[in-house]
Amino acid sequence: MLTVVYAFGVFWLLWAVLRVMGKRELYEMSPFDLAILFVIGDLIAEAGIAEDTSFAGAATAVATFALLTIALSWVSFRFPNLEKILDGSPTVIVRDGTPDKEAMRRERITIYDLNEAARGNGIRDIGDIELALLEPDGSFSFFARESE
Repeated sequence: MLTVVYAFGVFWLLWAVLRVMGKRELYEMSPFDLAILFVIGDLIAEAGIAEDTSFAGAATAVATFALLTIALSWVSFRFPNLEKILDGSPTVIVRDGTPDKEAMRRERITIYDLNEAARGNGIRDIGDIELALLEPDGSFSFFARESE
């Protein structure tokens, strides 16, 4: 039972940490960011099983995480008003060809990151973008201006 309590607490701690860390996809992370994620994972594993290194303790912690993930998904589906809090919302990064510097600063997105993502979507110039969103999962959505 203690393992479930620890896993429950660690789950919410991990959820909060990942929300604070921001919207970045795995391929956008630096080697240091990845190392930090591994360290966090190790710390969470230790805290989640309360130093109970048995298979049963680990299985109980993993099952608790899985059930809480399913519960969050259900709550998000059942109560759409909570989805923004639980999953986040898209951030407008470019509007009418002009990057929103404040939004980029808040999301820790550089102009280089924006240009790279635009090129990856076949857009050569930021001025050609009508709207660009940074999605909650860290991916970009681009809407190019209509050709005249």
